[in-house]
This record gives sequence, structure tokens and C-alpha cells, in this order.
Amino acid sequence: MKTVFSKTIHRLHKIGVIFDRKAEGFVFHHPVIAFFAMFVGMPVLILAMVSVGTLVIMFPISNWLGWC
Repeated sequence: MKTVFSKTIHRLHKIGVIFDRKAEGFVFHHPVIAFFAMFVGMPVLILAMVSVGTLVIMFPISNWLGWC
């Protein structure tokens, strides 16, 4: 009998496999859009998320210390 943790891991793996298949199909049907999404869009998105995360963490700290 599988545990709840084991079932959850299996479901997450299944979702990952389905996503990979759909992403691969998208890349084969739209290679130019996929190129820009992978090499332009993703780095910009990652940089934006790092900036927002830093702001969310550091703004309350700087406010608490009286720096702003």
C-alpha cells in the first residue's frame, strides 16, 4: 500500500511529464516563439522575480530600521 507522500510524488511526476510533452509540442509547432521565450523571456522573468522577492524581504526590514 502506497503512502500519501508516495502518491503525491507520483502525481507531481505525472504532471511534470504531461507538461514536458506539451512544451515539446509547442516548441515543434512554434520554434521562433519558443526560442524567444526560452532565451529572452525566461531570463527576464527570473530577474524580475528575484527583484520582487528582494523587495518583499528587504523593504519591511529597511522600514523597521528607519532607512526609508
